[in-house]
Amino acid sequence: MITLSLIGIGTGNPDHVTGQAIRALNVADLILIPTKGKAKSDLADLRRQILSQVLSHPVPVAEYDVPTRADQDDYLGAVNDWHDAIAQVWHAAIAARLPEGGQVALMVWGDPSLYDSTLRIAARLPGVAVRVVPGITSLQALTAAHAIPLNTLAAPVTI
Repeated sequence: MITLSLIGIGTGNPDHVTGQAIRALNVADLILIPTKGKAKSDLADLRRQILSQVLSHPVPVAEYDVPTRADQDDYLGAVNDWHDAIAQVWHAAIAARLPEGGQVALMVWGDPSLYDSTLRIAARLPGVAVRVVPGITSLQALTAAHAIPLNTLAAPVTI
């Protein structure tokens, strides 16, 4: 059995990585790191930096190239095809390194349930249990940094 933990890492500031996220990374048997070419290499570098600060022991890392989304008129079709391709890459990376199963971690900016398609991509992986480790969002970080309440008295929070 494979368990895939989608781990929110906040804004990329290592100080925003929660204790729950640190524990999930440390129990992983494999950590996936997406690479998006030289133009976005800083994103993978920041993930590696976070790992260097939070891991208490070596955990195998598998880097993978993120497939490119096709530029076509059918936007939803292109996104669905792209998500299928990413899921296939995840599946191949996991199967090659954990053929008997185990714990896989994938670090996601912000909170995986709010900003990203990782949950939709993970749902394409048969036989994989998915869990979400929430992260600090930019909204939380900004309101805290500026000491601004998110709502007014007796008013709802609207995002």
